[in-house]
Amino acid sequence: MKKPEILAPVGGIEQLEAAVRSGADAVYFGASSFNARRNASNFTDEDFIGAVRYCHERGVKAYITLNTIIKDSEAEDFDNTLKLIAKSAADAVIIQDMGVFYRVKKCCPDIPVHASTQMAVHNKAGVKFLEELGFSRIVLARELSLHEIKEITESINAETEVFVHGAHCMSASGMCYMSSFIGARSGNRGLCAQPCRLNFKAGSREYALSLKDMCLVDHTDDLINAGVTSFKIE
Repeated sequence: MKKPEILAPVGGIEQLEAAVRSGADAVYFGASSFNARRNASNFTDEDFIGAVRYCHERGVKAYITLNTIIKDSEAEDFDNTLKLIAKSAADAVIIQDMGVFYRVKKCCPDIPVHASTQMAVHNKAGVKFLEELGFSRIVLARELSLHEIKEITESINAETEVFVHGAHCMSASGMCYMSSFIGARSGNRGLCAQPCRLNFKAGSREYALSLKDMCLVDHTDDLINAGVTSFKIE
């Protein structure tokens, strides 16, 4: 069996060092803005290039999250962030907004682009469409079954990435607007307040909207056999 990539999240320098020292093959993190974990420490522009260099000096890949929806008024700031990423020689960017995809390809066409789970890609037609557009990796929706994952990976040449640990959204990946409606904090803008974790009751059942977290550590061989390229930790 081909050894899959182990991909770990890092919200700041301490987490970066821990992930690299623990043996991660790759890490993913954001710059100071335009990522879906805006409340994490993240990296300032001054620290960002050093963080990527730290990874590369130790043989670890660095994927950068640009996985929020951007506004027209943010285009100039976004382009500046993109130029910083290009300067750092990061290994890929992770996106969900097709407008972002356009700007990445226009400004920095050589940077590999990964389709975020926020794009809710859940079938062969979806992954083939993104592959034809130029995405080099598809992060599959968390709701897929093992059979569906296997069918998808066998249908494309692009890499596939699957979450092996993390939260299940009470809606489909990338489609929940609950936080936005309740408190004007959109998950698609990196500010999800996770109101689904509150104690909503349904009869005698408590926390009715709070799904159990996923942990696929006992199914890693199945995922490898299904052709998954990367195991993503949330």
